This record gives sequence, C-alpha cells and structure tokens, in this order.
Amino acid sequence: MGPEAGFSGALGGPQDPTRTRLNPTPDSTLIERRDPLPRMIGRYRIVRLLGEGGMGTVYEAEQDHPRRMVALKVLKTGLASTELLWRFEHESQALGRLRHPGIAQIYEAGTAHSGSGPQPYFAMELIRGKPLLEYAQSHQLSPRESLELMVKVCEAVHHAHQCGIIHRDLKPGNILVEETGQPKILDLGVARMTDSDARATRQTDLGQLVGTLAYMSPEQVLADPLSLDTRSDVYALGVILFELLAGRLPYQINANLPEAIHTIREEDPAPLSSISRMYRGDIETIVGRALEKDKERRYSSAAELAADIQRYLRDEPITARPPSTTYHIRKFARRNKALVAGIAAVFVVLIAGIIASMWEANRARRAEAQAVQERNRAVAAQLRADGEAARAKAVNDFLQNDLLAQAGPKGQARPGIKIDRDLKVRTALDRAATRIGHTFDKQPAVEAAIRQTIGNAYKRLGLYPEAQAQLEQARAIDAKTLG
Repeated sequence: MGPEAGFSGALGGPQDPTRTRLNPTPDSTLIERRDPLPRMIGRYRIVRLLGEGGMGTVYEAEQDHPRRMVALKVLKTGLASTELLWRFEHESQALGRLRHPGIAQIYEAGTAHSGSGPQPYFAMELIRGKPLLEYAQSHQLSPRESLELMVKVCEAVHHAHQCGIIHRDLKPGNILVEETGQPKILDLGVARMTDSDARATRQTDLGQLVGTLAYMSPEQVLADPLSLDTRSDVYALGVILFELLAGRLPYQINANLPEAIHTIREEDPAPLSSISRMYRGDIETIVGRALEKDKERRYSSAAELAADIQRYLRDEPITARPPSTTYHIRKFARRNKALVAGIAAVFVVLIAGIIASMWEANRARRAEAQAVQERNRAVAAQLRADGEAARAKAVNDFLQNDLLAQAGPKGQARPGIKIDRDLKVRTALDRAATRIGHTFDKQPAVEAAIRQTIGNAYKRLGLYPEAQAQLEQARAIDAKTLG
C-alpha cells in the first residue's frame, strides 16, 4: 500500500465531526468535486483536493518560495463572517506558536481575494502518513510498540499545552503516523487558548459541542467552555490508548445524544482486562486513571501520562493507583441515587433503633454497676467496722488480761499470769511489751495498736527511748500491713 497524503484537518466543526480517509492516486483528486479546482490561492498553486468540511477546504498545494508541497487550509468564502474570521485568525496564531516534531507545522497565514470575497487561509506541513489505528493495524504493532507510540503522542500534546493550547478534538483520525513511526497531530483548529487571554476568547459559543463525541471528556459534553482544561485532552488520550490496545472504544456510544452524554458522564468504561487478561495490572490502572470522570482524579498533564507509560515499559513502579473501595462505593451511590436513598433510610432507622437499645442497655448496666459498687462499699465499710471492733476488743482483752491482770485480783488473771500487787507500772509495761510479739504474731494490726498504746504509756512516764522503740515498731507494722 502506498503512502497516504493524509491531512485530516479539513475545516470542520460540529457539523462535520468525522474526517474522510484519504487514499490518493498520483493523478487524481482525493474527493470527487463538481466545481473546478481553483488554480491559485494566494501564492499557492492548487494541486488537488485533500478534504472538505462544513467550514472550509484543504488542498494539496505547491509553494514556490521556498519550493515545497503544503496543505492549504482555506475558509469557505460564504462563511467568512466576522466571528469565523476571528476564529480562523485565532487558529493560525495558535498553531504558529507550536514547534514540535509531533505536531504539523504551520508555515504561513494570509487572506486571498476572489470574486466572491475574502478567503482566509494558512499553509501547513503536508503530512504523508496513515491514521493512528490504521498504522497500528497495518504494521501489526505489539502492545509495547503501541505504548511507545502513545508516549510520542502524549509528548506532542503536552507541548501544545505548554504553549497555551488545548486541542479539544483529539482522536485517532487526527493523528497521522509517518512511515518512520513519527506521529503528527493535526486539526488544532478547534483548540482553545489556555493562557491569560483565554477568558476573553469567543471561539466557541456556550452550548456548542466541538469534537467527536466518543473521545470527549465528561466535562466537555456539557458544552461549557469554562469547565475545560488540559485534562480534557488527557481524557481523550486515555480513550485513544484504550482503543489502540483493545481494538474498541471503552463505551458503547448510542446515537441518541442525551443517552450518549449520559453514558460518557455516568457509566464506567469497560476494564481493559475484560478485553484481554494481558492488560491486567499497571497498564489497566494507567488507562483507568486517564479515563477518570472526575478530572481532579486524572493525570494532571499529558506529560504525567507519558511518564507513567514509560515507567510501565521500564518495569518501574507507576504513580497511578487503582480506585479504592470507598471510591467505588461513592460511584455506585451516584449511579443509584434512589436505591441508595432507600437503603440509607432503612439504615438510619436501624441505626436509631440500635443506638436506642444500646443506650438503654448501657443505662441499665450503669445502674447495676452503681448498685454493685454501693453494695461493695457497704460490705467494705462493714468489714472495716468489724475489723476495727475486733482489733479494739483484742487490744482491750490484752490490756485487761495481760497488763492490768498482773496487778489485779487473782480471779481476773489468765493462766500463767503472775499476780504482783507491788508491781510497778514500768515493769508491767516491759513484761507486756515482751509478750506482744508472741501473742499477736498472726494479728499485726492488733500488735501495732497495742505497741502504740504501750509506747504512749512509756511516753507519759517519761521513758522516751522505750516509747520510741514501741512507736517505731507500731509504724513499721502498719506500713508493712497497709503496703
């Protein structure tokens, strides 16, 4: 198959969203035309017709100085309104800022004069190549070769973005590939300026859809120029990449415009791995991120998309990550608002019932715990009271039966206690102090209390060393007992 003289940049707008494939023969025009071809337009000699759209015509033409073949893009004379002239001038100025091997170069812009009025035109690089998908099929590109080709396309698009231009009509038919493997991006005629003067542009009326629907981003199908930015082109690159690898579009686009818009805005694209398992993993994640409906979740630039493809080709970690479970849930909720609202209502009722039951159960548990705590405090108080009473009784018994009984009547003394009516107080205290450790070795609290009593008695007698010894022992026993 001979090379195509493929310039798909016929001046088409929304009236002509597709492009005619060009298969010229050396001695024929590309498209049958009843009207004779003009011999000259400006200083260009017309050779043949390359393409025709709703807004204008593209010719293959010859330039004398310098001598070269060009694609001459001419606005139709009858449509040369002030608005369209402005758009045409804007296009030529925008393209003139681009210098990249992946973008068809504009050489010159001007206006020719014919009998029917002014004819704005510009001369562009004539690209001899095949549309992207046809090139990939005819050359039987492997997935790796297809990805390498897309890296070049992304780099060219990024250059246009850096120059302040959004393409807005990216699709395989607007990307020709030369036999050398160099892609060339065409038809930047619907590009929009992205620099500071973009706010003043009147290039596209509000509500006008520009571009081919299948490759338009969710925000672009709203036909709101203010919602578009370079990420709209990133989305189109994602569609092209999907189609290049899978051989089909990620959506089934209905001919009905409202349904098609709903599909693009609401329905998830087919997973790339559903076409072939070989695409499962990173490359599917890369394509999925480029096709995110929320532009905030897409690659922020064509350069980022190209960089992730290159990381994949080098077996390096990519920056894109698969959507989280939470994100999938949000998407499901957005698609099924009525169902989710019903489920949410039931869920709220259930949660309210559960919360009420839990509150009631907690209140009952708190009341029970408080009652148990009060019972425990009462038992502890009773035990303390019983302990204090027992200790007081033990101390009292010792004082009566061991200490005072030494000097009392015979009948009051315990067995083994010697009665001595002439017994001195100190001697009685000394004897009692000696007996304490043996008598109350298993009752430390009682021993401490008695030693405290004996110590105080020594102190009242002025026997301070003995008092100190008993009192210190009492404190030591208390400290050990109480921890």
